[in-house]
Amino acid sequence: MRLKIGRIAKIDIFLHWTYVFLPLYIIYRCRIQAQMPWSMVGVLMTLVAALFTCVLMHEYGHALMARRFGIGTRDIIITPIGGLARLDRMPYAPLKEFLISIAGPAVNLLIAILLGTAIYFSGADLIVESTFRWSQFAGILMWMNLALFLFNLVPAFPMDGGRVLRSCLALVISHHSATLIAGIIGQALAIGFGIYAIYSGQFLLVAVSVFIFYAAMIEMRVSRSLNHVNLDAEV
Repeated sequence: MRLKIGRIAKIDIFLHWTYVFLPLYIIYRCRIQAQMPWSMVGVLMTLVAALFTCVLMHEYGHALMARRFGIGTRDIIITPIGGLARLDRMPYAPLKEFLISIAGPAVNLLIAILLGTAIYFSGADLIVESTFRWSQFAGILMWMNLALFLFNLVPAFPMDGGRVLRSCLALVISHHSATLIAGIIGQALAIGFGIYAIYSGQFLLVAVSVFIFYAAMIEMRVSRSLNHVNLDAEV
């Protein structure tokens, strides 16, 4: 179940139904548990909305780069743990996969650079203090985009960093072997993320870890199936 919220560059944008839990979670943690004033809760909601706009731009980075190689995008779905640009297919050519995969994080890096430049020339401080002020909004968003850039480069397949890893491996070994290696690394990192998330009580990260592990397993299964089909065809 999902809600269509727009269409840009001939690509439909949907909000996944689970997104409703994100504002509820923020209200519970900030208003009920931490007893923050509603004004601060509103600020956090605005910051989250700005951040997910950047996530949407990240996904358009993938989609528009894929379009350059003749690959369409069915739609973009925004969820509480990130976005998903559903491409018609991923190219087997390592360079094309590399460029499509790196395009999303590159958008976040570009946003961070633009925000940092604007903050610098405005004379504001790039260091964010613990006490929030509206003047720090751009700075917080800058650091969040930088964090998104770095997080998405973690080689946890099938995240962007994992796909970048597979594309690099596919330059020297078969696409199937590269997928298996990237998938195993992705699952190992997902287990590590999950253990840390449970230990630190960050249950949203637990959900991310489960998603990465499951998605890597699916990608590996598909790769095995395609590899068997190719071997049978050769025989």
